[in-house]
Amino acid sequence: MRAPDHVRPVDGASYDAVPTEYLKRPSPVQEALGPRRPAGWVLAKAGGRSPGRGGVVHAVDCEEAPAGAPVLTLERALDAAEKPGVRLCSLCGAAAELDPVLQGFDHGFEET
Repeated sequence: MRAPDHVRPVDGASYDAVPTEYLKRPSPVQEALGPRRPAGWVLAKAGGRSPGRGGVVHAVDCEEAPAGAPVLTLERALDAAEKPGVRLCSLCGAAAELDPVLQGFDHGFEET
């Protein structure tokens, strides 16, 4: 950005300490939405080794998500969520994010 023609340095003033870097400003979209959360989900398996014991699907950054669990893509998270005994975490928003996809986006918007 260039200073307008009517702005001139003051004679005898030193501008050596004036920062010349541009400040990175967030876009209006980033300001409105805030920081993005990491992509993906993780499955916290229920105790025991027998199949079908269920578990909980969490967002990657959920406090309840197990450390070191493999990150699931959307398809894998939906596959896991459809298995018996598996539920979606409501604390981290996994339920709000994945449930409409599982139920269909028209769910809850029926005309009366």
